[in-house]
This record gives sequence, structure tokens and C-alpha cells, in this order.
Amino acid sequence: MDREKLLKQKIIFCTECGAELENYCFTRGSNDVEAIRMNLAQCKKNGRFAGEFCSKLFIAGDENLDHAFDDEE
Repeated sequence: MDREKLLKQKIIFCTECGAELENYCFTRGSNDVEAIRMNLAQCKKNGRFAGEFCSKLFIAGDENLDHAFDDEE
């Protein structure tokens, strides 16, 4: 896929955690899926979740995202 197509696609990952995501994969707890899910529940409850998929869950590698990258053409 070329750059122009990528820029036009809607963003599916929530990045509300901002700076916390930088080097997140190296932090303690980055593979604690249950804690990440609890944090996500709080984000949703507080209205902070701004995506279709939590970036931290993606980094933890727990979810199958094949459907998210299917071509919509």
C-alpha cells in the first residue's frame, strides 16, 4: 500500500496514552493482558478511549488483528 492510501485510512488504534506508548514494550507489565484490559475498561468508562483497538493490547500481542488490516476495496 502506498503512503497516500495509508494517510487516507482511518486510524484504528487508540493513542490516548501518548508518551506512555514510547518504549512501552520494554516496561514492566507490558505483557500483563488482564491489567491492560482493566485499564482499557477505565478508559472507556471515562471517555478517553479514542480508537477501535487499544494500542497497549496490540503491543502485548494478545489479540488477532487480521480483520483490521483487510483491504476494503
